[in-house]
Amino acid sequence: MEQLSDIQVIYVEDDEVDRHIFELVLNKILIKSQVTFIHNGEDFLDFYYRRNSYKNRELCQGKIIIFLDINMPRLSGLDVLKKLSDAQINATEGLSPPIIMFSASQRDVDISESKRLGATEYVVKPFSYQEMKTSLSALFSRYLQSGKLKETSL
Repeated sequence: MEQLSDIQVIYVEDDEVDRHIFELVLNKILIKSQVTFIHNGEDFLDFYYRRNSYKNRELCQGKIIIFLDINMPRLSGLDVLKKLSDAQINATEGLSPPIIMFSASQRDVDISESKRLGATEYVVKPFSYQEMKTSLSALFSRYLQSGKLKETSL
């Protein structure tokens, strides 16, 4: 199996504790990987489209995966997906990275709406460090084995 390394993770999450736990878990399961934390949906769209405060950021290249929370101030994860799906309708760009909805919400409406708007997968946030480590390790392994993590740029 391919090693869990050289993956670029973008995590859009407004909660500092959730970001910290996520980072601790990733440091245990990924090797030589880069994590970018973005605190809300509006900033993520700026990052994604390289505009405003992110207009001069370096291009991300490699195996990229995006984790997106639903419940955030200013622009929810579902709103972000809607804006991205609206833009994709008119775009002929290359592959975009997989977007994993990573939320505490277990509501069927959130899950189905996420998938309808183009999320690659919906994962309910585990409640403990060990559960998160097991869940994310399995997810990264599955994505690498299936080829869902492809070389792309953002």
